[in-house]
Amino acid sequence: MRGAALGAILLGCISLQAVLCASGDASFFAARRQALMQRIEGSVAVLQGAAGTRAYTRFRQDNNFYYLTGVEEPDALLLLDATQHRSILFLPAPKEDAELVEGLRLFPGPDARKATGIDEVLDLSRFRDEMEKRKKTFQFLFTPSSPYETAATSRDLALKHDAAQQRDAWDGRLSREAAFEKNLKEKLGRSVRIRDLAPILDAMRRIKDAQEIERLREAGRIGALGLKEAMRSAAPGMYEYQLAALAEYLFLWHGASGPAFSPLVGSGPNARLWHYSLNHRKMEPGDLVVMDFGADYRYYQSDIARTFPVSGRFSEEQAKIYQAVLHAQKAVLAKVRPGATFEALEEAARGALKPFGYDTPMPHRVSHYVGMSSHDPGEDEPFAAGVVLAVEPGVYLPDKNLGIRIEDTVLVTGEGCEILSADVPKEIAEIEKLMAERGSR
Repeated sequence: MRGAALGAILLGCISLQAVLCASGDASFFAARRQALMQRIEGSVAVLQGAAGTRAYTRFRQDNNFYYLTGVEEPDALLLLDATQHRSILFLPAPKEDAELVEGLRLFPGPDARKATGIDEVLDLSRFRDEMEKRKKTFQFLFTPSSPYETAATSRDLALKHDAAQQRDAWDGRLSREAAFEKNLKEKLGRSVRIRDLAPILDAMRRIKDAQEIERLREAGRIGALGLKEAMRSAAPGMYEYQLAALAEYLFLWHGASGPAFSPLVGSGPNARLWHYSLNHRKMEPGDLVVMDFGADYRYYQSDIARTFPVSGRFSEEQAKIYQAVLHAQKAVLAKVRPGATFEALEEAARGALKPFGYDTPMPHRVSHYVGMSSHDPGEDEPFAAGVVLAVEPGVYLPDKNLGIRIEDTVLVTGEGCEILSADVPKEIAEIEKLMAERGSR
């Protein structure tokens, strides 16, 4: 009786999981898998999903794994056989009563195959046998050597972290990716030729498809709601972290899974620190606040920064410097179009700031890719329609304890660009009008 009841519950869970897994149209994930297999014709690719969490925290899939599958199960593996153009998903076996405790899960079998659109969904224990069957038939075995990415992971920082861990005399561990490659060689034999899949995936992820653009637009909309609420609620006596909390609340309320990265809320002297994230200072009358934050919506992110006066009105000096930065951002945005480059955007920012006397190099780049990560991977090459960028010129004046940065998430279109975070005001009059409204303070 108990087994039959549990079986009925499991069938219901699998049926609902099919809707959850394929949300947003699973055909996009299938098209990406086919596009990748075309790029590695005659070879095989293997990707690890993110490991299960070690604490009571929400699981989030690795970006590359989700990009190709839409599957949000921990400890999964994906095999893409480009000799036969077939895909196999490997999932852990079901744990007794797991659904009754944790909620919906996806398990090996035909129901999971129907839910995901993947050719086969097998038990994780069968992965080695499937690889052994193929190892004499493929030219190369591709697997990503880049660090896995989850919600707030930026590859540049992840690479530094992994390198520091390996150099640590008291740690010395290989990265997860290096350990996986080592195990593949040991178990399949040294004759297997392994290649890095990351550059191929990076090139694919650089230009967004229709599903990705839809999600990025929504991430921009939700991010804007959070930033606007923080701006209208700001007041002397509040703490920086309270502005971050208000924005994150709006993110979650409107459907985001959470923040895209740890919030940067620098007031007064902290505004000149372009990556300040302690957020523990009490804001004072006359402070400027640089707030850099964004929402993570269904694996796609926004990256938005605004500078605003905590008392609601810019001083004359603050307004003068702010207008210079706004002028620079507009000059950069005017250059964003197919064929433009990051170098051209840097030149536009420098040229726009120079007449104002701010021609010293910025401590950060004026632009970077945005997508599944706030610092998305991709080569520095001319833009194409479907590329998404952050545009963020800034001026930082340590002698005045002052910093100003204005950032938007921007989609490159066929003719120019679309600002995905345009709902957050940045003209001085519009900022002051918004801050005169009653917020959540």
